[in-house]
Amino acid sequence: MKFILTTLIAFLGIHFLVLAQSGTVTGVVTDAETGETLPFCNVFINNTTIATVTDLDGKYVLSNLEPGPLEIGFSFIGYVAETKKITLNPGGTSTVNLNMQPFAQELSDVEIKASRDKSWERDLRKFENLFLGNDEIASKSTIENPWVIDFPEPEEKNTFQATAGIPLEITNNYLGYKISFDLKEFFDSPTNYRIAGAARFEEMVPETEDQRSIWENNRAEVYRKSPMNMFRAMITGDQEKEGFFLYGDKPGGSPSMNMRSDIFANELGKSVVPYKPDNLVTPAPNKEGEYLINMKGRIEIHYQKGYSQVNTYKDAPYPVSWLEVYKNTVRVKENGMVLNPQDLVFSGDMDRKRISTLLPLDYDAEKAIQLQDLEKTAANYQEKVFVHKDKPYYYAGDQLYLKAYFKYGNPYLRDELSKVLYVEVINQNRDLIIEKKLPIRDGIAVGNFSLPDTLSQENYFLRAYTNWQKNYGPNHYFVEPVSILTPYQRVVEFESGEFPEPSGIAVMADKEVYEKKEKVTLTIKTLSDKEMPLSSNISVAVVDQTQVLPIEETSNISTDFQLESIPSSMGLDRFTYPVEKSLSLEGFVTDDKGKPTSALITAFVNDFEGMVDLESNRDGEFTMEEMEFYGPLKLAFKATDKKGNTAGTVKLIDDLKAPVALPANAYFPKKETVSTSIRPEPPLEEQEVAPEEEEVKEKTEKKALYGTPNYIVPGEKLMATGNTVDLVNSLAGNVPSMRVTLAGASGQQQIRLRGGGVSANGNLEPLVMVNGTILGQTGATTAADNLRSINVQDIDRVEVVTRTVSMLGDQGRNGVIAVYLKEYDPNAENPSMSGEGLNTYTVEGYTTYNPIYVMDYSQENDVDLIDKRQTLYWNPYLVTDDNGTITITFYTNENGGAMSVYVKGLGVNGQGLSGSFTINSK
Repeated sequence: MKFILTTLIAFLGIHFLVLAQSGTVTGVVTDAETGETLPFCNVFINNTTIATVTDLDGKYVLSNLEPGPLEIGFSFIGYVAETKKITLNPGGTSTVNLNMQPFAQELSDVEIKASRDKSWERDLRKFENLFLGNDEIASKSTIENPWVIDFPEPEEKNTFQATAGIPLEITNNYLGYKISFDLKEFFDSPTNYRIAGAARFEEMVPETEDQRSIWENNRAEVYRKSPMNMFRAMITGDQEKEGFFLYGDKPGGSPSMNMRSDIFANELGKSVVPYKPDNLVTPAPNKEGEYLINMKGRIEIHYQKGYSQVNTYKDAPYPVSWLEVYKNTVRVKENGMVLNPQDLVFSGDMDRKRISTLLPLDYDAEKAIQLQDLEKTAANYQEKVFVHKDKPYYYAGDQLYLKAYFKYGNPYLRDELSKVLYVEVINQNRDLIIEKKLPIRDGIAVGNFSLPDTLSQENYFLRAYTNWQKNYGPNHYFVEPVSILTPYQRVVEFESGEFPEPSGIAVMADKEVYEKKEKVTLTIKTLSDKEMPLSSNISVAVVDQTQVLPIEETSNISTDFQLESIPSSMGLDRFTYPVEKSLSLEGFVTDDKGKPTSALITAFVNDFEGMVDLESNRDGEFTMEEMEFYGPLKLAFKATDKKGNTAGTVKLIDDLKAPVALPANAYFPKKETVSTSIRPEPPLEEQEVAPEEEEVKEKTEKKALYGTPNYIVPGEKLMATGNTVDLVNSLAGNVPSMRVTLAGASGQQQIRLRGGGVSANGNLEPLVMVNGTILGQTGATTAADNLRSINVQDIDRVEVVTRTVSMLGDQGRNGVIAVYLKEYDPNAENPSMSGEGLNTYTVEGYTTYNPIYVMDYSQENDVDLIDKRQTLYWNPYLVTDDNGTITITFYTNENGGAMSVYVKGLGVNGQGLSGSFTINSK
């Protein structure tokens, strides 16, 4: 029998890292008869695991899609499933709306099952053998809703057809996928059969790690013997290395395969000869990444790395297939995906492959095989980090912004290695001054933190590493000298003379000269070593050169970011520090005599907001794993025996700090002391206290960190504004010095309190506190976002400080908005600190990232605002397009002088990119 597959080629694709090339598909799904939107409709890319559901308004978004031809599938219970074909442009957005047709009549499951007879059951078994297959893989695959299948009377003799009104739900326990298959056509005859439809893949959740490993191995093995792998290998000339040996009919030999003997050695050279495709592969004209493979006649394919129970030849106990190509040309992508599957006819082993052997097109075959064959050596599992800071040096009280880039011994191991980065500031006495943790996602980590204004030394070191890197020793960490000056110090000279020659980076400004508070547009281009456009992931900092002078660069991502030379024979058996995939805590329980003991442990989280049940082993040890939290976390532990009695003391084990090894003769710029501060403090305003202050005096006996507030707004007065939903506008109506504006195209609300100043990180927003606790800001959260998360009806009062609060350091530079909730007693003891048998701890999670404040003078009209920002622009999330290009905009500050532009990044090819430039040099 011959097999023609008319769906999208139902094997798999190598998943490349797509940066700027990715596109987006959006749309709305509605009922074609009523026009009402359809929430929770399945929307997916055909033959992939890429899927989503519509929201309550029937809207959907599919993002990060590879450009090119796509087939969008739609399925919803009670409606006719449909597909739409589109072509997605690189970086573009396509809108695909759909009016779904409801079924004219929908029978219940009971009615459907009742109409099935023994004839239908025989047809179902035949359909399952043809549709799923009849091998080991098919035996572990099940159609969960077979009653939706109908078998109409054939129009031609000896043919067999099947239809299904709704998608077939298939569980493949061999490969670990659930497949929803919208069957468009099923046809079988003695000469060929056709399957057409749209498949939505969903990865099953393994019950054990062994099951996960089995599924991964099975998927890789199915791919290895697939036509796609064969065609990919033919392009590179590695087909025999992959196990594919090709033969063609010898001219003048046996006219039919049936006339051959069952000994292949006797036929080789007589009826068949080796088929060499070396000179048959040519690049497709005007089609980047596509190839043409010339395959004439009938090709016999021997997959010698496999095993087959049905042997064509006695001396060839492996799968044998035959391929005939219409018009003698196979069009494929460089990953082996066939672009003209309708022209290919398989027979033999590859003809026996059915739906049960399907792999999604987004299955990363190359990664799976690389990991399967990868030797567990220290060289392969190596990871290295490079840190790009926003400024070459800092002042005490500044915010330090950074982006960490990672390079791996094998890029396919990125998801298998560390997800937690440790960042530290160390003084010259090797004391740890600051310790932070950042989450690693997609090979990068982004963060910022305050440099205390109490730092008394000048010369420090910034260090970054992972727990896994401890196995490789201190020389594998990132360590860079960093100067932290007092506000009365200055760097005295530009010691490096000129910026080093850029590597892979070009920057062009839209003007030669800019005045103060003027908009700047920069076009950044990233290039390969061969000066070709290169899609890249980059970070960009722009610094006021009149306040922060350029100094000698002590590390360079384009030259220093290289993996260490490690002997290939060194294994992982000697390593003791594990890979950290998430935050975790280790502890132990001891009895009254101080001996380890097993016990039941309850961990109360954040003053009993939640709880986690744990158990220590006979050595008293326990672990809290797979944690993800930001900022401080309060934990109270209670250990009990099986009867519920207190069983001992719970202690947490401190993380073992990495040994400190600092570079000798580190470079620090020369400095001098001056009489003026780099950041003059804003003048103190006269305190304006609302009359309501006396009414709440009893509630503020414990003096707040910020001292006496300028305004106190009772909760009832907030309600009186008539706006109980938007606390921000309600509060602004009660505080004369408070302004609320919108930030550019994002539309986010931003708050200004007159009397504050521009903070070290360029922020103009006040600090938000709730019941004395500072609210952290994650992602692009603003002060207004934090306020809107509070229910107005829960508020007792809001205290507003419009002046700078020195006790809070740089965080308090722009004032404070302190919210107090009803029934909050500032003098009350924390119950988790005084419970019987409780052992309490506060542990630090990831450091929250606060994006730098975006100054937009097209909206800012405060003529009295003095803008002394040092970092004018910082963005760690930039990605260049297919042409290696991206454009950024920002505004100059009060000085309007020369600016330093620092660009760092990694190309999709792993190339380090670096460039430093001066613009607006008058």
